[in-house]
Amino acid sequence: MRICEVSKADAFGGGASRVAGELCELLLEEGYSSQHWVSWTGKGYDDHRRPLYGSLERYIRKAHNSTKALLSLPEAIPYELPIFYRNGRIDQFDLFHFHDLSSAISPLTLQTISQKRPVVWTMHDCSPVTGGCLYPMECERYKIGCGSCPQIGEWPIDTRFDFTYFLRALKARLHATERVTMVTPSQWMADFAMSSGLLHEKPVVIANGVDTDRFHPVDRTAIRLKHAIPDDRPIVLLTAGHIKDPRKGVQHALNAMRHFDEEVRPRLMLVGVIDDDARKMLEGFAIFETGYISNPDKLAEIYAASDLLLFCSLAENMPLTILEAMACGVPFVGFGVGGIPEMIVQNETGIAVPALDIAALAEALSTALVPGTLARWSLAARQRAETVYSHRKFITAHVQLYQRLIEARLREKTGRIKYA
Repeated sequence: MRICEVSKADAFGGGASRVAGELCELLLEEGYSSQHWVSWTGKGYDDHRRPLYGSLERYIRKAHNSTKALLSLPEAIPYELPIFYRNGRIDQFDLFHFHDLSSAISPLTLQTISQKRPVVWTMHDCSPVTGGCLYPMECERYKIGCGSCPQIGEWPIDTRFDFTYFLRALKARLHATERVTMVTPSQWMADFAMSSGLLHEKPVVIANGVDTDRFHPVDRTAIRLKHAIPDDRPIVLLTAGHIKDPRKGVQHALNAMRHFDEEVRPRLMLVGVIDDDARKMLEGFAIFETGYISNPDKLAEIYAASDLLLFCSLAENMPLTILEAMACGVPFVGFGVGGIPEMIVQNETGIAVPALDIAALAEALSTALVPGTLARWSLAARQRAETVYSHRKFITAHVQLYQRLIEARLREKTGRIKYA
């Protein structure tokens, strides 16, 4: 079985790209043939991480950017499609699995390749059934065709004109072929996809996985000493690519933390980019800054040094941050949006409260930070990560799906199964 994972980037491109890379690595560990094709890399290319655009990377990227800037039609033209057919590249694989497309890959590429090979597309966000937005928030125009988009100007639809109606129509055309198998990490995302009216079959739900060998509990006192993290009070973990990103809801987390008197307020462990302007938000808080962490082993140590994850994003699917924290024995408090309520066990591995309910959030923090509660929830969070979200379950589910789709395509072509 030869599988090609395709995403806009490697792990430096965010959670969806990380999942694609991990799938490739796990397939290789299982003895299958796999490559990860990316439109750009932060790690560099090797035998298995390959350039999606080949030697034409500079020109294809420029073409995508120009179409977006001049025509307001991101990913409308499949500039990368010829690269799949160049030198027989498409014939090297039995199945193609696409992940995040925004800014890099046209849905028309998936539609064309699906005529030759089975194609899987994982919905890491809502864009596969919208006119381009990652999360519609309160907007429901994705159900009726988009247009008049309230998010025009925001990445990934940071365009001058609103052609979201046309862009959604491209995806409707793709889904109408019924030749692309959709996968979602959460049941919430599967239900959302069906609510768009574009899918004729429910997506396959395969939860994200976490490397429980890399992310695991440690002696908190020792790891805090190693990283010179003050150990004078409980430590609450906050993570965001940039703490001023409104969707990540850091301001709401800080508002809840202000319910604690300053002299007993937990220390904040901040993972992500913080500039001078953002620091104004943090006045009155005891903080420990790590900056952006790309090394997963260091990230695991920082997670494990924390007592509690405070996660107040306003829109999510199945965040890797929560899975990794759980695997490190770090329970969760935050907003119960998207697939998050599926991930935790209420009052056993954490507490999810309604989005924007700051009073409930503050109360949940007070409940969670009781030492005995933290200890119980920590053990339960680790156990749930091991039993529900292990890499073993993650890769097994994908291999079974790949085998089923490859065999079905062979039956379609030959009327018999010939699987290797």
